[in-house]
Amino acid sequence: MIVDARKANLAANVEFDLIIVGSGAAGITLALSLRQSGLKIAMIEAGGERFSAEAQQLLASDAISPKTHSPTHMYRQRLLGGSTAIWGGRCIPFDPIDFEDRPWMEAAHWPITHGDVAKHWPQALRIAEAGLPEFNAAQAWPGDQEPMVKGVDSADVILDRIERFSKPSHFGKIWRENMEQAANLTVYTHAPVTQILLHDNNRVRGVRCSMDGRAVEMTAPRVVLAAGGIETARLLLASRESQSVGVGNGRDLVGRYYQCHLEGEVGHLHFLSPSSDLRLNYGKSHDDIYCRRYIWLSPEAQRREHLGGMVLRPGHPSIVDPRHRHPVLSAMYLVKNFIVPEYARKMTALEHKIRANHSSGLSYYGAHIANILRGAPKLAVFGTDWLRRRTLAKRKLPSVVLPDPRNFYPADINAEQEPNYLSRISIGDTRDALGMPRVQVDWRTTDADYERLVRSIHTISAAFATSRTVRYDVEGIDVATLRDLIVPIGGHHIGTARMADSAAEGVCDSNCEVFDAPGLFIAGAASFPTSSFANPTLTIVALSLRLAEYLAPGRTLSI
Repeated sequence: MIVDARKANLAANVEFDLIIVGSGAAGITLALSLRQSGLKIAMIEAGGERFSAEAQQLLASDAISPKTHSPTHMYRQRLLGGSTAIWGGRCIPFDPIDFEDRPWMEAAHWPITHGDVAKHWPQALRIAEAGLPEFNAAQAWPGDQEPMVKGVDSADVILDRIERFSKPSHFGKIWRENMEQAANLTVYTHAPVTQILLHDNNRVRGVRCSMDGRAVEMTAPRVVLAAGGIETARLLLASRESQSVGVGNGRDLVGRYYQCHLEGEVGHLHFLSPSSDLRLNYGKSHDDIYCRRYIWLSPEAQRREHLGGMVLRPGHPSIVDPRHRHPVLSAMYLVKNFIVPEYARKMTALEHKIRANHSSGLSYYGAHIANILRGAPKLAVFGTDWLRRRTLAKRKLPSVVLPDPRNFYPADINAEQEPNYLSRISIGDTRDALGMPRVQVDWRTTDADYERLVRSIHTISAAFATSRTVRYDVEGIDVATLRDLIVPIGGHHIGTARMADSAAEGVCDSNCEVFDAPGLFIAGAASFPTSSFANPTLTIVALSLRLAEYLAPGRTLSI
């Protein structure tokens, strides 16, 4: 059942077999997998079932460095379903190389194998409503098995891999009925956790919640933190009643090795083949899932050149700059406040630079309006299609892909960041309305990150240079240039309570149990030692399924 904790009139102490803190992708997956386990489970959500500006404000930070890192409340949602309420739906698995020891990257070691996670892909995809575990074109489109572009004879790039997309599914909505009907599960909303409680021997005892201003202790022999990469670190660091530097932080590792994915528009892809020979857009797979091909730097190239994971996707010109002369892009810019916050933020960041090229604000907006007026028929056709396939559709077209008559596209990069001990989430002196210390973000990259990116970019460019069908123009791209172009992806908060072989190397073990607090577990991307290039949600769900099996062997249930 689902209970508003403000109205529950709970006793000062409530006992359970298992407590799950957080109701996002990790928490909901774990709770539903255990719904017939015989365990009495509480899942505790700080927010309600709907967005609340008041609850959202509790996610704000004390300080952020650098300024390119997004505000900590922008890509997180304090409500039932967590950030699945706003995610884009992209589902990509981690690859075997992501779990390999890579000596050329600092602290790039997983204490588990790819196989430990991969066996959960089918169930994870079902939970995310993203179809079958098929991640190449031949599987997804038996009748159209071609790569993104033909004629590239190099083992350094792979062009037939695909990403799959959820509807995107809001876990708090699609699985609400299952949570409501689960006899062994009570979901408490409006119940922010303010302290992790331990016994004198440091074994977990439970959590303390603030329920409409009243402190309530929920106790259980096992507690799972599934609150996201930032909030999980915050809860551990702020819980100092039993361990003076924070729970699990005896070696100063909680919050460290904080990673985001690196993204930016770097260089241009020029396809020389006819448009009919290219596969750049989304397509529905045989199981009716939107999928799209991408350009992947092969594992062989990564090992040979000592690189990290990276992909390229053909993009479109900057929406902000009216010199693109495209009616759809100008229309998107003028309604930027009504689109996905991530894209709106990126546009706002670019706007000040580009407006400097215009003599006045009127000139700038006038150029956008002129684009719309000139291209009104094209915009009308696009708008009708967008309404049908995005606005009104249950399974939504993931994003805008606009064909360029010249086959000339900006290259959008997503890349892996090296784990960095100095990159961290910590807590500051200022406190929120509940008395919790606000987080401080100190996200750091290294020269090695950008040097690897330069080599990755030039490896792909060289692979394409020998073909007659595609070029990747990266002239002038060096470390200094990339430092200006690359920003952290806003919603991917990774590595702050990493799993490791020992307490000297991480916060939790291979079963995600905190070394210094037996019975306390970490679920979600906080436990990832490395980030891959892949969006984390699918792996978050898969690892939550793995954790469920550990907590209740033989008693988990397919969703």
